[in-house]
Amino acid sequence: MKKPSNFITKNKRAFIISLVYVGFGTISICSISGSDLFYGDWAMYGVLITFPVTIISFGYRFAETNYLIPVIIIQFIMFILTFIFLSLIIKENKNNLSH
Repeated sequence: MKKPSNFITKNKRAFIISLVYVGFGTISICSISGSDLFYGDWAMYGVLITFPVTIISFGYRFAETNYLIPVIIIQFIMFILTFIFLSLIIKENKNNLSH
C-alpha cells in the first residue's frame, strides 16, 4: 500500500494548487459575515472565484453564522476531493504529453 506522504510528494503541484484554492475559499467563507474578523467586500469576490469548492460551506454559513468548525471540516473534505481530482487530471496530462 502506498503511503499518503509518497502520494503527496509525487503530486506536489496538485497539492499546492488545491491548498491555495481551497484555502482562499475557506478564508473567504470565514469572512463573509459582518461580525467576522476579516470581513470586507473582498470576501464575496473570493467566494465567487472559489464557488465550486465553497458552495456547500456557503450554504451552511448562510444558515448558521456562529459556528466555524463545521465550515472547516467541510472545506477540509473539499480540499481532499480537489487534491485527488487535480492529481488525476495532471497525471492524465503527463500521460498524454509523453505519447
